[in-house]
Amino acid sequence: MRIVRFLTLLLLAATLASCVTTTDPRLIAALQRTSVREIRIELAPDVKTFGFGDKPDQQVQEAVRTLQATMAKELIGVPGGPTRGRLVVTLHVFDVTTKQARIIGGHDSMIDGTVRLEDAKTGQLIAEAQNIHGEDLSMRGSGYGVIVAVAINAATTSGAPDIMAQRLSKSFTRNLKTWLTQK
Repeated sequence: MRIVRFLTLLLLAATLASCVTTTDPRLIAALQRTSVREIRIELAPDVKTFGFGDKPDQQVQEAVRTLQATMAKELIGVPGGPTRGRLVVTLHVFDVTTKQARIIGGHDSMIDGTVRLEDAKTGQLIAEAQNIHGEDLSMRGSGYGVIVAVAINAATTSGAPDIMAQRLSKSFTRNLKTWLTQK
């Protein structure tokens, strides 16, 4: 009986190992013919937001502005084709931790969203990515003990008031840029 299980698992492992993920050349060609000129960020009706404390609506809007600014700086003109494109990002999870939650509780930040690249003139869909993810893992220095970890987390969160949103925005934008410039 064990031999049958082992052989079944071995066959399954071999089958999975032989699977190769390839990117559709039509997607790559469509992306390369486009250049991002506009960026629009939307919140899904059921967006999950966490960690925004006392004034969640205002803080979410400030974090969205930070994301918009980061994306505009990094993605306008990418990938560089002649067709003017509009990037529409629909956020499904937008969790920006507070500094206190990060320092004391080790709370991570994450963004999950669907991205559509449209022709800016016609609105026709060029490409879509179902799940672009960005994250900023929180716990720094955890192997050194609680006091050292709290001190390191406090040091890494010092700076601009929106440092947490900036870090998360950079991670999400980097992953989105990777999708846009795939070869």
